Amino acid sequence: MSHICPPPDGEPFTDWIGKLVLLRRQVRASGREEALVRQAVAKGIADMENAGITHIGDISQTGLSIEPLLNSRLDGVVYIEIIGNDRESALATFERARAIINQYRPHLRPGLRIGLTPHAPYSTHPDAFRAATDFCLTENVPMCIHAAESPYENEALLHGRGPFVEMSRHIGVEAPPPPGSTTIHYLNQLGVLAARPLLVHMIHVSDEELDLVAQTGAKIAHCPRSNQLLQCGRMPLEKMLARGIPVALGTDSLGSSPSLDIHEEAAAATRIHNGRVAVETMSALLTNANILD
Repeated sequence: MSHICPPPDGEPFTDWIGKLVLLRRQVRASGREEALVRQAVAKGIADMENAGITHIGDISQTGLSIEPLLNSRLDGVVYIEIIGNDRESALATFERARAIINQYRPHLRPGLRIGLTPHAPYSTHPDAFRAATDFCLTENVPMCIHAAESPYENEALLHGRGPFVEMSRHIGVEAPPPPGSTTIHYLNQLGVLAARPLLVHMIHVSDEELDLVAQTGAKIAHCPRSNQLLQCGRMPLEKMLARGIPVALGTDSLGSSPSLDIHEEAAAATRIHNGRVAVETMSALLTNANILD
């Protein structure tokens, strides 16, 4: 998304994501998307290397970041995105992602892997989630999912109403029928948690859902500045750590965060969780690259 980069000016999450979708359509229509992506990838790699970052979880629709990352000092995972509320388009993105993975897996170097990322429970058809999970489990491919980020996500999944559904109508996307479950319970019902995915954001979760995450061995990425700027709320980090859930800090992207500097992210996390999580514990989240395993 860093080739689009809508400025994070503090608008609500649903307004921001609607704006992002419309901007992405404009870029594609211009015929300049590939050039802009390549330019953004090169700049992003340089910025992260200069900031002392060693590991990356990159989300890509195209796979255009793979070759530049192979030639960089960065380790981690490139997650190829699967998205679409209707079954046909969602499974088409899965097939495209699988083809990209099969193309590049023979050429990977130690330290860099390719994975799958079904975008989110509200934006990906359940059959695509199932196909991705089967592939990840069979082929030992890592998985990443945006989960429980917005305060409106559970309302959409439980009842099929609220700002998420209104945003879908605004951008011309049909909202899926609600599964009648909250985010983590829904992912568990689909069998997705068996793949031990990296769950990104995880703000609006219950104690019971956190118990489930701990039991299944899933991991969590915490992006505090993005959460704050998009008015998503504070992650219950102390509850996750108390359950032994692996958590690491991430910067999200330049689409929702002011920089890719992980040290600035850590400073923000320390302020946000002041009095709930010790500074020494927060520092350890800077180096927990095991969440990318």
